[in-house]
Amino acid sequence: MWDAGETITTQALAVCHKRPGTAYLTNRRLAWVPQGGLAPTVSVKHDDISTLFVNAETSAKVMLKVVELKPNTSHAFIFTSENALKERNEFKGGIASILALRQARASAGASGSTAGTPATPGGAGSSAAGSPAMSDASAPGTPRTPSQSRMGAVRRGLNGTGPSAELKVRFELLKQNKDLAMLHKDLVMGKHVSEEEFWESRKHLLRNKAAMDKQQKGQSSAWLDLKPETGESNDVKYVMTPQVIHSVCQQYPSIKRAYDAFVPDKLSEAEFWKRYFQSRFFHRSRSGRGANEPDDDIFDKALEEDEEETKNAPKRIKLDDINKLVDLSTTEEDRLESFTSPDSTMAAGKTKESKEAMPLIRRFNRYAQRVLNSTVGPKRSSSTLEPFNMNGVERAIVLEDLQEQKEASRIILDIQDTRRYFESQGGDLKSSKIPEGQNPVEVLQLLYDNFRSHKVELNKPFYIPATTFDALMKNVKANRAKMMPPQDGSQLLPPQLYQDALSCHAAGNEILRHFWASTSMDKAAKHLRMIGSLKKIRDENIKSLLIQASSLDGPCLDAMKMMLKPMQNAIHKALKHAEMRRLKMAPRKIV
Repeated sequence: MWDAGETITTQALAVCHKRPGTAYLTNRRLAWVPQGGLAPTVSVKHDDISTLFVNAETSAKVMLKVVELKPNTSHAFIFTSENALKERNEFKGGIASILALRQARASAGASGSTAGTPATPGGAGSSAAGSPAMSDASAPGTPRTPSQSRMGAVRRGLNGTGPSAELKVRFELLKQNKDLAMLHKDLVMGKHVSEEEFWESRKHLLRNKAAMDKQQKGQSSAWLDLKPETGESNDVKYVMTPQVIHSVCQQYPSIKRAYDAFVPDKLSEAEFWKRYFQSRFFHRSRSGRGANEPDDDIFDKALEEDEEETKNAPKRIKLDDINKLVDLSTTEEDRLESFTSPDSTMAAGKTKESKEAMPLIRRFNRYAQRVLNSTVGPKRSSSTLEPFNMNGVERAIVLEDLQEQKEASRIILDIQDTRRYFESQGGDLKSSKIPEGQNPVEVLQLLYDNFRSHKVELNKPFYIPATTFDALMKNVKANRAKMMPPQDGSQLLPPQLYQDALSCHAAGNEILRHFWASTSMDKAAKHLRMIGSLKKIRDENIKSLLIQASSLDGPCLDAMKMMLKPMQNAIHKALKHAEMRRLKMAPRKIV
């Protein structure tokens, strides 16, 4: 179970992945063996440990969490013995000393290089995979681990260029694509290909991801709804971010005018928004609570301005620059010409319900117009408008199918001698002659006698034997069985074993691609490395999958063989090509 020269420094009873077992901290790795097991199912080398988390000592469970450098990989241990807290602290101290020693070596190596970047001091950074109830195990002032320094550089290069920005894009891409992360784990972590070789053929994915991250999301036209957050002491608070402040000012111009007039000369920004949330302006649409709010000169005036603006109808706009296809004012003339009365329910402000809804509709329309103006830019002046082009309207309303079709121009075929034309169309007359020795009259008489001897009675029902239907049904079932998709591994194999087979296929195809791309003479070292990886896939991965399938029933083994056969054939072909290439390049002895 343990390697040669490996010694155990700390061990304790711990639950991992909802199974009881024993956790070990050795001089080489952190391991966990399930109860009754003979080998560790969790094994993390010292150099692969990224971050350490522990929960509060007053918690009901004594927990320790270790995050690996591999994406989305972490292990949580729950200590269950009577001295759980003491054992957890021993593991915590041992792992913390390992991280500190590794950081010291990294700092010593960085100080001797002019191109190195010193690690940023401070506490270990929190991980996205960490639980909110967990706290960082490292004390303040503890140097960062190399992985944390790299992640800090990645975060600093979020909006920049260079290696840091590319590392950020790679990490986000692996985080979003589970299949790509598994392939990266099998190939890069398995020492088959290097990091740069893995991403060499995926430059388009990195470019697309970087382009999507740089795209700025437009402002939403949804009505802003500020909701409070309740703290631990049941106190209510509102979080005002720059985006929220911008939305409030754009939604309510009177608030923006008050903000510009009082902040920061007369009121601080925090005091201004505190009074806003206590004012009638904020609570006017919240279950009638506005009547109980205290008077506020600033926001009461803003409320009056907003209500006055909402009551007034919008100014009439010029309709010169509006496309005739979307000009709603033209429908009034259309009604008169068609002798139909206008729909009174569609006229704004004519009914009691519409009168009550008019202020709210106008508020929504004004806000939507402001969002649109902020997106498309300021409106062009009338002097810069292009003259209206009627051709565009005609192209939109004219249907080609309803227009009179013009006959296409044709070239009349003028034949001087029609007899020669039809003879050429009739083919070779010599080949249609009756052979010598046959009388045409006798041939016609023979055909006539055969026709009369064949009795066809069309007035009687046609009888089809029952065996014909049986044969037809048999053929239909056979054709249907051929068209039905055969059962594949996803239907016969267990889900985990099927996923392992798919991972083996993906890894094998990737290595084969690198193999055939390294056949040139300048890539001989990589070619030899790919040959070793192919042999490892053949002798270890494929063999292990076949052994697991053989322990199940017969159809599972057949399904696994069917799935792995294309990969086996491809690897066999690649290794055969490599052997032929080696023999061809081997030096020959001169006799």
